[in-house]
Amino acid sequence: MPWGEVSGQERAVAFLRAALDRGRPHHAYLLAGPSGVGKELLARLFAQAANREAEEARRPCGACAACTAIRRGSHPDVTWVLPQAEAIARGLASKADVDGAPSREIRVDEVRALSRRLALAPAVGRRKIAIVTPAETLNERAQNTLLKTLEEPAPATTFLLVSSEPDSLLATVRSRCLRVQLTPLRDEIVEAGLVERGVPAAEAKKRAARSGGSLGRALALDGEELERREGIVAALEEAAAAADERPALDLAEEHGEREAAREVADIAQQWTRDLLVQQAGAGGVPPTATPWMLLEQAAACADAVEALDQNGNGRLQLERLLLRVREIRRA
Repeated sequence: MPWGEVSGQERAVAFLRAALDRGRPHHAYLLAGPSGVGKELLARLFAQAANREAEEARRPCGACAACTAIRRGSHPDVTWVLPQAEAIARGLASKADVDGAPSREIRVDEVRALSRRLALAPAVGRRKIAIVTPAETLNERAQNTLLKTLEEPAPATTFLLVSSEPDSLLATVRSRCLRVQLTPLRDEIVEAGLVERGVPAAEAKKRAARSGGSLGRALALDGEELERREGIVAALEEAAAAADERPALDLAEEHGEREAAREVADIAQQWTRDLLVQQAGAGGVPPTATPWMLLEQAAACADAVEALDQNGNGRLQLERLLLRVREIRRA
């Protein structure tokens, strides 16, 4: 049953299970995919399956002493490597152990400490596991230090690098890992996950539709946040259909800070996805949004998101996106 905790990621689960069943797991995996789709959960289940007390089973039971310790973060052979700020937030480290402000990066000292720990034989389990999350927070020095360990791994050791931005890692680090791709979750899976956690069915349906396939994102949405995002969608629709450019320029000015612009671009991408899904269903979409228009709109959204992720100017990139969508709709 515990493998089933990872919903909607059957291919990724099957790939890792097969490696364990053969008894020859790779020394490093890169678990890549959007946030909130089960990457860390899959990493933890892999660690449990590799070290559970009943060796012949090769699957996490979730109940034995080893599985329980791994779930709590206290197993001596399973190491979580996180930025200091995140480790403190999760209760895996104390502020008293940190000089100054907690770092939001994984730094070279943490990687060196990990390497020393992995050089030792497993204490109680069969395999030493290092879960590095989020891997994109490794700074460049830390990545280069990690690379040395990835090139000459200790016996019975597996690295699990968890990342929502895998391409931001050094190419040399990525090349030492087998990539395991996780995908956005289907809306019905997100909806079911919300209902299981006590969210009313009607609200769960709305959250799922705005989640972008991320259960984590859907859990973070409350009624107020849903209403705010729906307001942004209404503003996007107005900007796309307006007779002049003023609504688009006003929206870009209002959300000109890069983080705010990135959120609007993300919402625009989700809005476009919703229209494409709606068009594929029985309801269709208004004739002002043809399939070609929506595909062009999706490409414009992807370009804007990429530019903003590379530190592009928020207002400028949002203006380009909104004016491009307006141009597409008027073609």
